[in-house]
Amino acid sequence: MMNNRNDIPLDGWIDAETCAHIYPLKVQYEDTDAGGVVYHANYLNYAERARSAGFTLMDIDQRQRLSDGKAFVVAGLDIRYHKPARLGDILTVVTKTERMTGAQVILNQQVLSADDLNLATLTVKVVYATLDGRPIRLDKDVKNKILATMPPQNHDIQH
Repeated sequence: MMNNRNDIPLDGWIDAETCAHIYPLKVQYEDTDAGGVVYHANYLNYAERARSAGFTLMDIDQRQRLSDGKAFVVAGLDIRYHKPARLGDILTVVTKTERMTGAQVILNQQVLSADDLNLATLTVKVVYATLDGRPIRLDKDVKNKILATMPPQNHDIQH
């Protein structure tokens, strides 16, 4: 048992070898239907939590961005379901930054079972925008923090 609550990695961690953000979670009763199977929309919730936690680990303060009138918004999403998760399952959301351009970030996310079976795959287009929805270029510090978590072959950002 952990003695200090600060030892619990609530935001997951960045895998140094793969540059992936790893976000563990446990399927709760509220996540499931009457048969104990995860309701399909909850995979989107898991992926959103993982994306937010990943930004936190990159030291990108989303609350500060909001007070500055900027936000990351999902502009497009493709999800493929492969196998169901069930009540009590331990899952891992693995997020990799695939590509980044001036105003957008393309993420690949997988929801994996405890034995590494791929339950769902998401491709997410996140756009940096003003609060009224107008896309804007990523701030230089944000670009650099995201680039630090990307494999070099994926660095096609225009500086």
